[in-house]
Amino acid sequence: MSEAETTGRFPPFRVLLSRDEILRRIHELVRQLTADLGEGYADGPPCLVAVVEGARPLARTVQRLLPGALPVHEIKASSYGSGTESAGTVEVLGGRDIPCAGRTVILIEDIVDTGRTIARLREHFRAAGALHCRVLTLLDKPSRRVADVVPDYIGFDIPDEFVIGFGMDIAGRYRELPDIVIYDAEIEKVFERTALAE
Repeated sequence: MSEAETTGRFPPFRVLLSRDEILRRIHELVRQLTADLGEGYADGPPCLVAVVEGARPLARTVQRLLPGALPVHEIKASSYGSGTESAGTVEVLGGRDIPCAGRTVILIEDIVDTGRTIARLREHFRAAGALHCRVLTLLDKPSRRVADVVPDYIGFDIPDEFVIGFGMDIAGRYRELPDIVIYDAEIEKVFERTALAE
């Protein structure tokens, strides 16, 4: 792993996955997903649902690569508070107008760690009449799992580190980082002190 390229805008967090690695892996996942859905979507077009905010960059890339110019619907569900630890409960906001009844839902997630969010959203879409609810996640952190869920499509297994970038944040910061990096509060503090001194 190397140091993040910050060009002065971001702290030099350690890069876990570069943007190039991320995009290559998303292409592979979409090829696998397309093959599984069948030529011309044998059972009808799937319903793409992004878990916002974090999954937006992933969802946009998946949407662009899938045939058929499918729309991406959004749903908000989070088990995180303002810090790096899960709150332990999941709140689902919106999603009642997503046309999932009788269709396969492809739930697009940035990271699956405890699994509580995915478990809750699967319940939500099954109750709304979805035939299937498949999960495509960029990152999987199985060491943190507490709910009995296994994503269908996994970009990368990662260690138990708090990661940001490529849509993922800490308290609303660093979503715009192009790479996925390991958050380090000390590196951030040093960077901010240096920036203030200049």
